[in-house]
Amino acid sequence: MAEGDSYPKCFDPYLRYAISTNFKNFVKNFEFFDEEKDFRLFLLVELKQAGLARAFEEKMGALSPEFGVEIGPDVGDLGKTRYATMRCRRRTVLDSSVQHSIWDKYVSRVELSLPLKPSSPETLIKKAATVDRYNEGKDPPGSLLIGLLDDGCPFAAAQFLKTLANGELSTRVRGIWDQNHGKLPVEIIAGRPFGQELTADFGYGLEYRRDFAASTPKMGLDEWIKLHSTTGSIDEDGCYADAGFKSLMRSESHGAHVMDVFVGRIPTSSRVGPSPPGDRRDPPSWKPGIDPASSADVVFVQFSDDCIRDATGVWLKDYVVQGIQYILSFADPINTKKVVINLSYGPTTGPHDGTAALEAALSALVTEFNGAPGKPKLEIVLAAGNAYLSEGHVVFTSDSEEPEHVEWTWRLPPDNTALCFAEVWMDDADADGVTVTLTSPSGVIFTPTPPPNPPLPPGAPLPPAGVDVPIVWGTTDTMWRLQVEPTIAAPGVVAAEHGDYTIKVDGIPENAEVHAYVARSDPNMGVRTGAKRSYFVDPNWEQTRSAGASCTRIDGEFDKTGSLVHRDGTLNGIATAKKQRVHVAGGYILSNGRKSTYSSEGPARHGPRVGPDVVLPCDESYALAGIRAGGNRSGAVFRLTGTSTAAPQLARHVTNPPIPSPNDIPTTLEEIRKRGGGDLEPP
Repeated sequence: MAEGDSYPKCFDPYLRYAISTNFKNFVKNFEFFDEEKDFRLFLLVELKQAGLARAFEEKMGALSPEFGVEIGPDVGDLGKTRYATMRCRRRTVLDSSVQHSIWDKYVSRVELSLPLKPSSPETLIKKAATVDRYNEGKDPPGSLLIGLLDDGCPFAAAQFLKTLANGELSTRVRGIWDQNHGKLPVEIIAGRPFGQELTADFGYGLEYRRDFAASTPKMGLDEWIKLHSTTGSIDEDGCYADAGFKSLMRSESHGAHVMDVFVGRIPTSSRVGPSPPGDRRDPPSWKPGIDPASSADVVFVQFSDDCIRDATGVWLKDYVVQGIQYILSFADPINTKKVVINLSYGPTTGPHDGTAALEAALSALVTEFNGAPGKPKLEIVLAAGNAYLSEGHVVFTSDSEEPEHVEWTWRLPPDNTALCFAEVWMDDADADGVTVTLTSPSGVIFTPTPPPNPPLPPGAPLPPAGVDVPIVWGTTDTMWRLQVEPTIAAPGVVAAEHGDYTIKVDGIPENAEVHAYVARSDPNMGVRTGAKRSYFVDPNWEQTRSAGASCTRIDGEFDKTGSLVHRDGTLNGIATAKKQRVHVAGGYILSNGRKSTYSSEGPARHGPRVGPDVVLPCDESYALAGIRAGGNRSGAVFRLTGTSTAAPQLARHVTNPPIPSPNDIPTTLEEIRKRGGGDLEPP
């Protein structure tokens, strides 16, 4: 902890920022937050030792009901894992009497995953372990269960339906957890609610199951579809609109496409021209698949609208961990042998060395669910990311015996509605004496300053920009968090300057490396926020070498040699660990086998991950970008560009082992960083 910094060592940089501003930006950016009401924070906690979760909970509760914390369902076996999701009131992280005496005693890291909806000041209710959902419904679970965490689940579309023995249609979607806060069940038939609250375990959002036990009055997905059906036809518009599925009111959604690639009837290999020795330019066959994924049960976790509006991905932590736990609650310990989960989201920030808290929690889950008796084998597939050309990664290595400095530009666009973050990372052993400053376009210098504790009073104006003091994060890393407020004025808010900010790092010792990452701010698919992308620029390289580099094109890429801004090392911030049964998929172009232009590459900042495991088709050619798959209605298709389409293809291969041998296996380190083990044919 830096001198003068009064925050616990375990508080993550975004929690520190949120506390210091009295959560003002969360009021501004998230509609469900009301600072006048008592509300709950959502936190991912890394304990100092396995099994301390209940002791921590009891210690806080013993002080006062106001300090009560609610430990979520176990991340794996509570006695074996150090990771827990947690809800607590604002006072639990604000009160100086508990910040060091309890947080630092029990917790190594605690990371913010967005506040939850306002809630009553009553004592927190202790939740049970995750409900076993496999034991309800008419059909017993099969040996394979598929899970998706995404935005948009068209459960009534033809590609996700099956015909029962009695001739009736049934959805393959066994359950949906809609994580939107404050959503209420719908009653078309009195006493027969569609959607139920998850009061027993997760405590927010609604779940929809395919069917329920005969003794319950709740309406399942199959019955809901039947209510919106006439002879031979389903009113899909009414089916989704009546239930309030906002993502499905449009013709396209990210989740619908990813779900169709992963578990749809028509696999990707049938949507593109035939593989060699066939001609890729020939029409697709549209032949239905016979692989396990084309008929398996599906469990879908719908991310909340508020989360999807935040493109940084900082919110992912708890929502992903609990989403995976929800999916696993449908796995029968006797019948279900394998669970394969796809996640096509991720941040651009983080240590990028495999030590991010969410990465560690995912590792804990696959370690726990390893196929031992009574437990299915869990496999998680992640997208490599689309940050290769985003100009969001800086690397500098000192080669001087004297302390060096380096500086570059952080370009903030005008009229940007998003709060923009950047992170600077160094090895802790090299960070002593290093300083980071941020200079605005008008010359105002922001030096590392501890966030105010106690926080700013309500209504106080926020500084337009700032640099947090360096904090040791994990066991070997030091990081500085930088932020610039939105560059567009709003009622009661003064716009920060737009233009070229200068980031300067001073006192870098010999052989030390500096890495910096920009948090993504451009909107996710289907979202209009007014947010724009910020990015890094190396002004010296632009002035002296960019003209010549723009005339040099090798393997489909313009030369970037000599620039501080690097395309390598841009992997998804939660896809940098190298863990068995956590897979990472990049993308390539079918027509020439080269990496897709946007597909992020390795290496991880430290550690064994060199690049993605393999790459799968993300573009048919430079002219036909993206891969075709289903939209939100039966029969509709569209092209989605990005490694979001590579991950579900790899996940589909994982459901049907062995994974085929790749083609065009790289022989150089540069190509391994881009394409991992090589190009995999689509499933």
